[in-house]
Amino acid sequence: MNVPVTLRVVALALMCAALPAHAQRAPLTAADLPAKLSPNVRQVIARLGDSLRAERLPDEPLYAKAAEGVLKGAAETRILGAVRALARNLGEARDALGSGADAADLVAGASALHEGATPAMLIQLRDAHRGAGAREPSLATPLVALVDLLARHVPAATAASAIDALVARRAPSEDFAALRAGVAQDIFAGQTPEAAVTQRMRNIEARPRP
Repeated sequence: MNVPVTLRVVALALMCAALPAHAQRAPLTAADLPAKLSPNVRQVIARLGDSLRAERLPDEPLYAKAAEGVLKGAAETRILGAVRALARNLGEARDALGSGADAADLVAGASALHEGATPAMLIQLRDAHRGAGAREPSLATPLVALVDLLARHVPAATAASAIDALVARRAPSEDFAALRAGVAQDIFAGQTPEAAVTQRMRNIEARPRP
């Protein structure tokens, strides 16, 4: 179920942006699982969703993930594997980010874990966010930026360190966007992912703190 990095990160950003908007649309439920899935697979996914809700975790991403797999023509075994991995990552993200993390934070945190971040990295990011008194209570913006860097094959330690540094300096969302865009541009131009992040962070840190 691999997709190009840009599409994957855009889809994550859209999901994170949409999660708080449940008042404007009906959330996905197990009843919305694609009819192409076999009854057994639908039942397994529905039970996973029940388990997440019982633990006060968002279950909607599971149904979205299953629908994505069907849309891409993936085999049911692969869809189930992806859904189970997402459920596991959501739980690990909540353990790392804390019980106060909202659905957007958890989805982004789960995606970061899927792309190679460790729970310790999420804990460090959470602590940096709290210690800096960040402008926004949500961690979704730095987490989505972390996912983007990891998806572009930036080493996990380098990516996490860069995002932590931006959080520590209370960087606005524009700085996270600039880092993502700049790294993508530099990689396209032939730089290694690690060198691209290092150079872009030097440029950002050379500017006065906001």
